[in-house]
Parts: sequence; structure tokens; C-alpha cells
Amino acid sequence: MEKEIIINNQPDEITRIAQFIDELGMSLQLPPSITMSVNLAIEEAISNIIHHGYPTNKEGEITLLTSVAPGILTARIIDNGISFDPTERNTDADNIISLDQQLTQGLGLFLIRRTMDKVEYHSTESQNELTLIKKIDMDFKPEASLKTNICKIEEVTILTIEGRLDTANSNDFNVVISPLLSMPTPNIIINVEGLLYISSSGLRSLITLQKCVRQHQGVLVIEAMRPEILKIFDMTGCSSLFTIR
Repeated sequence: MEKEIIINNQPDEITRIAQFIDELGMSLQLPPSITMSVNLAIEEAISNIIHHGYPTNKEGEITLLTSVAPGILTARIIDNGISFDPTERNTDADNIISLDQQLTQGLGLFLIRRTMDKVEYHSTESQNELTLIKKIDMDFKPEASLKTNICKIEEVTILTIEGRLDTANSNDFNVVISPLLSMPTPNIIINVEGLLYISSSGLRSLITLQKCVRQHQGVLVIEAMRPEILKIFDMTGCSSLFTIR
């Protein structure tokens, strides 16, 4: 089975990619953890192409081709922007740079390498092709869009996050949490029991909130995190930045 989608190099087009992967997962009956890994890697790859592969205001197209063989899902991402090989890595730099540096110098690429089973890159004078390979199982349950709620009980602010916290809605999420960034001595609990997916954009938003809370001598606790979300926090080192219970 093969499927294809072509998008413009605009951030809001990533929503179409997420829907495309969800529909693919549904057709294959993939488990949520596999669908999330595939979606995360593809989103990060395409987001990098959109933000760094083209000069400002230059229009371009990005093609996503997916194919399925027994036990393997292959995604090929083709663009004609600036060539960049995400398979190249500096081992020493990975061990030395701080988490803050990783967030601005390749957290997305790190997530791609950690969530996919194989990553290959080829480039010609006219186009770039990134191939992502994931071993797959069966049994899919659809995921929800982002829902948030903020309430205050006595001196505790409770932020509830449900659904997807990804590139497409991270700006909306930043608007939601903006009042929390300047609270004096904040005491915040984030309930993520219903959080089904988080990308590097979502991680950055939470880290920004955590930094502001610390600057104002407050406390932030994340509660009821699903194992698949905790895995993302662990693999990026973000677990050490938060109190998770």
C-alpha cells in the first residue's frame, strides 16, 4: 500500500501531515505508540525543512510518500530546498552540549533518530530525499486535537492538557499559558492524563513555562503522564527539568 501527500512549505500545512498520518495509522490499525512515533518523526523532519530549508518567502513543495511492507512502514520526504543531512552527527557534541543548546540546535533531529528504526538521506542537485523507516504492529485508536483548561483552587493553578500538543497548535498553547508566565510565586499543577502526543514545539512551551515558574520562585508539577509521553521526556532529558508524579 502506497500513499502520497504534497504540501506547501508553510507551517500551517503540518496539520495536513498529521491528519494524513492519523488516517494511515487508522487504515493499518496501528497502536497509538507507533502512530505517535511516526507522526512525531515526520512532523519534526518536515518542520525542519519548512523553517530551515528555504530562504524567507521562497515557495516550495514537500512531498511525503509512505509505503508498507510486512512489518515495516517507510516514509520518504522529498523537497527541493537547501540540502541538509540529519543522519550526520557529532558524537562528542551530543555528549557535551546542554539541554538548552539541544532545544535550539537539533532537538527535532534527535527525536527523529530516537523514534525511527532507520534514517537515510540522499541529495542531488535538484532535490533532497529523507527516508524514515519504522517497524510496525497493528491495532489503532484515533487521537484527539488539543484541549486545555485552566482553573484555580485556592492558591493552586491547575492546567489540564488533552489530545495533541504539536507544531500546528503550539502557538495556540503558548497563548493559553501566557497569563501563567508572569504569576507571582506560582503554584502550578499540569494534568497530562489526556495528553496523547507531544512534539519538540510542545516540549519547548512547557520548558518556557517551567523557567518562568522558577524565576518567580514558584513550583510546577506534572501529573498522570502516560508512559509513551514519559518516554519522550526521558529520551530528550526533559524529565530532569520537571517534577513528574
